[in-house]
Amino acid sequence: MKKYLAMVAFGVSVPAMSAGALADGPFSLKDTPMQVAAPTWSGVYFGVGAGYGHNDSKNKYHDDSGDATSSSVRNENADGGFISTMYGIDRQINDRLVIGAFADVSVSSFTRGDEDIHNGLVIDRSWAIGGRLGYLVNDRTMLYANAGFTQAHFSNDGWWDIDTDEGTKNGRGGRWFSGYFVGGGIERRLNDNFYLRGEARYSDFGGQVTNAGTADGANFVDREIPSIVTGELALVYKLDRSKVLNPDTVDEDHGPRMITYHGIDAAPNSVYYYGGTVFGLTNDLYHSGLVLRTEGVIADYNYRESEAPRSKINADDRSLDIMLGYQLVTSNWSAIGYLGYETRSVHLSPFDPDNDVKGGADGFKIAAEFETDDQLPYYMNLEGSYSTAFNSYSGQARFGWNREMSLFGTRTVTFGPEAAVYGDGADYAPRVGAFAMVPFKMWWLNTPAKITFDVGQQFVSGSNGGETRAGGEGVYGGSMIRLDF
Repeated sequence: MKKYLAMVAFGVSVPAMSAGALADGPFSLKDTPMQVAAPTWSGVYFGVGAGYGHNDSKNKYHDDSGDATSSSVRNENADGGFISTMYGIDRQINDRLVIGAFADVSVSSFTRGDEDIHNGLVIDRSWAIGGRLGYLVNDRTMLYANAGFTQAHFSNDGWWDIDTDEGTKNGRGGRWFSGYFVGGGIERRLNDNFYLRGEARYSDFGGQVTNAGTADGANFVDREIPSIVTGELALVYKLDRSKVLNPDTVDEDHGPRMITYHGIDAAPNSVYYYGGTVFGLTNDLYHSGLVLRTEGVIADYNYRESEAPRSKINADDRSLDIMLGYQLVTSNWSAIGYLGYETRSVHLSPFDPDNDVKGGADGFKIAAEFETDDQLPYYMNLEGSYSTAFNSYSGQARFGWNREMSLFGTRTVTFGPEAAVYGDGADYAPRVGAFAMVPFKMWWLNTPAKITFDVGQQFVSGSNGGETRAGGEGVYGGSMIRLDF
């Protein structure tokens, strides 16, 4: 019956179509209006941003001594730059409204006081999770408001200490403050995948006890109640839902729009995790053009003081950069030059006055990379970077061979020797070792991937030695995975 009704409907429609066509002349496809797909703001996204922030806090002190100075309230503040990464999902619900959920992580250097004299404080990192509601002014511009939950970490270097007749009462080494945020901004669609947004945000945090105890015969409590205002400019890369489920094929003719990598490096007394993303601003990283890169590091290491009593110092080292570059691609090699900004925070516990790499620092950063094509029989990779934040630098050279091997299927494996050096200020750590890279495909995403392993011997040198995030002298090893989207 369904087939019969369809045939009847088709039979009725043909004469009607023919009559209209014959009345206006011969029927032509050009007379049929084209159905243009309306742009959509729905999709998942990843972004990087940089900005500036101001912290305003109330410090409330109280003790039970009963004298005129037993209670006090004073205002304190900190300023500095930050870099953030963000992840989210948006859904366009009609012609004008967009709703979304997101999370972001920031590394900052909002600084108060002077850490060189052991009297400073740094707001070194934060994170937030929330939602947003947007209004489309047109198909390329959106105004939005957002709100949610946030936490910020305050790293103390003497600022929360209290001097008494009995000596110094040390405050907490660090403290997470929790609260809410509200904000808003404007976002502009640049092309099918890239969006530029500017955002202002206000975060309000509940108070935390930063120092407490008994001094001069009285019980005291010291509290801080902070708020933070930030302004940020961010670039967002968005994939609509169909591209998430069925991404474009990456082949020799069309490269990835984005490359992301994540790894771990371990050496004596040190382990650090790193990750980064490279965006091709021309939507194809296999061809020459502008690129945007961001990279973050979370490092934990320890060392012994150079002078007696040679106490053990534990370091929490966090950094994040954002860099704009240009990539030159030829048939046999590619090279990239970057220029950007880095923010870094290093917290030492206990305080080490002889280590110059401590507290928060911002700076300009430059980097360069050179790599030969993996279709050649030989392989070469050169990388280097320098940042004015703590005068840190790194360099790596790899030379090797590309060989087709049967390893869970036939694939081209790259292997060979490597040499590297990492330095912060006057201390540096050279390395000599070997590496291997194995390509594979993540079949559930239909995306190319590579996993890299390296191992070797690390040496330490400098004024004290071993006081970098690279760690102490001995065997090092690491692994990294790279995904091309």
